[in-house]
Amino acid sequence: MPQRDDPHDDDFPAPRLTWRVPDARRLPTLEPYADVVGRVPHVIVRETVWDTSDGVLAAAGIDLVRSEDGAWTIDRGDGPEHLADRTADAAVPELAVYLRGRPLTVVRRRDTTTALLVLHSRDGRVRAEVADVRVDEGAPGEPVLRVGRWWALADVGSEHALVRGVERAMRDAAEDSTDVACTDVACTDTDTASTAEGDERGAGLSEQPPVSLPRRAPVRRPAGVRRPRSGTAARFVVDALATLRADVVRIDPLVRRGEPDALHALRGSLRRIRSVLAVYRGALDRDATEVVRRSLGHVGRAAGVARDAEVLVGTVRSLADRAPIGLVGDAASAALLARLATAHREAATGFDEVLRSAEWFDALDALDSLIADAPPGPRAGDPVRPFVERRLHRERRRVRRVRDTAARAGDLEVLHDARKAARRLRYGVEAVGGSVAGHQHLGRLRKVQSALGDGLDAAHAVTALQLGTDFTAGVLATVGRQRADRRFRRGRELLARL
Repeated sequence: MPQRDDPHDDDFPAPRLTWRVPDARRLPTLEPYADVVGRVPHVIVRETVWDTSDGVLAAAGIDLVRSEDGAWTIDRGDGPEHLADRTADAAVPELAVYLRGRPLTVVRRRDTTTALLVLHSRDGRVRAEVADVRVDEGAPGEPVLRVGRWWALADVGSEHALVRGVERAMRDAAEDSTDVACTDVACTDTDTASTAEGDERGAGLSEQPPVSLPRRAPVRRPAGVRRPRSGTAARFVVDALATLRADVVRIDPLVRRGEPDALHALRGSLRRIRSVLAVYRGALDRDATEVVRRSLGHVGRAAGVARDAEVLVGTVRSLADRAPIGLVGDAASAALLARLATAHREAATGFDEVLRSAEWFDALDALDSLIADAPPGPRAGDPVRPFVERRLHRERRRVRRVRDTAARAGDLEVLHDARKAARRLRYGVEAVGGSVAGHQHLGRLRKVQSALGDGLDAAHAVTALQLGTDFTAGVLATVGRQRADRRFRRGRELLARL
């Protein structure tokens, strides 16, 4: 028979049922339902919640918590995630896009006290665990703390009579305090929240708090700020920008961690924002949108330097794989790629500094202000459909002009302009979501962008390789020129069909 204060060794799911208990009532007596009720000593977890003085993280619905042992967790609403070790004044890469240089400070102190009961059936098996959780929290120096309290029940998923009896007893004891028992859903109120996720397996209640800790609701938009009227050009542009802004916020931490393709994704999101602002001019104030376009353009060009260095490494590696057998030695190509990889790391380090700079944070602030304030332009109140179709028709004319120029001249600058025009039209159409004419041409626009992009990448690789004097660089430059010519020829064919 297990000891009365021994927690179980089995894998229990997360709490299946939780009850919000707003008063100091005691748990019901559970001895009649179990052969042995093991009582685990109270566990007290002391934590501090960190934020800026103006509540930037609270506004984003984020909890940054430090436990008494120095471990840090971040909770975006989907449960806590552990962060790498850091000091109190060190930057948090995952949160830099929100903090933007603002210092962190302790905004709340939190004590979580958990009393755990382990319920055994007559055969000695652990059938369920019951937790009584109390959370006391408040700002530093507050004389009165807010109190939150829950009961939680976890079991092995069986319909054992012990579990059914305990559930009935706890429901009867709690029904005077709440009408809701959370079954595989999240229950929240304005100050605190409790959750139950029965389909998520994890450690038992004896090893971690059985319910989520209190979270403040995200700070809402001030009552005096009004969004543009639905169905108008201004509302369409603001909604498109808000979606793209969310992508930037999601990708920024990935770039800082050096995740594969994260830099490419961030650069693409910045280009999409600038394209939406350019294609749909008139919906918002021109001066305000140009400030955002210029500030994001500066950051985008810095990202382009790092991205071009990354692409150059991949392009030269691809050219080496396609070079005639016997003309490019493994040692020579490895030395060349090592030099290019060093240049790429230096460029990536330079862009990391940009991401920590006031230039990037000011650009984000300008974008946020544009979305929040939505300063109206001359076409702000136009119905969205005719406005969008009119602006896309203008962009299609622009693409045709560039296409005709590219048919007469074949220099890289003209082809680059053609690719940018096709890309801007594509991003403008994609921002609408398929509700206007022209969406059927997205496939061709993507192919034009891809073909010309591959050709330009190969041409840039040729330029870089021509700076070298060794035989290997010459061979790879020749292969790159052939590839660039093929892709440019394909790109012009696709342009002619637009």
